[in-house]
Amino acid sequence: MGVGIPYAMGIKLAKPQSEVFCITGEGSVQMNIQELSTCLQYNTPIKICALNNRYLGMVRQWQEIEYSGRYSHSYMDALPNFVKLAEAYGHVGMLIEHPKDVEPALREARKLKDRTVFMDFRTDPTENVFPMIQAGKGLTEMLLGSEDL
Repeated sequence: MGVGIPYAMGIKLAKPQSEVFCITGEGSVQMNIQELSTCLQYNTPIKICALNNRYLGMVRQWQEIEYSGRYSHSYMDALPNFVKLAEAYGHVGMLIEHPKDVEPALREARKLKDRTVFMDFRTDPTENVFPMIQAGKGLTEMLLGSEDL
């Protein structure tokens, strides 16, 4: 957790002609947000897609499934305005709140080839991520979707 932006920057430095996207969560971004400064300093224009559900999503999912929805310290009610934060670092910030706006935002971001673009995608706070392997289980026992719960 937290290494998406630095990894994307490394890929961009190694392959400067490649289009590099970082798909991450807002909690992960918070762990290395200062790397937006490094993106500017070293001219590594990456595209960041932050899936922002206002939770530490995997923690919330584990708490839902393993602990009967007894949530503790997984809700993020003090997040920054990521659009303004990206702009403060000298980048382009976009807020995407509706599914119909996803494709146009991605198209616009791709046009900005020489700019780092931070896309704050607001997602459903209760959506889970699958496949998932529960603690102590093997690969053959992975949960493929909510129907496996």
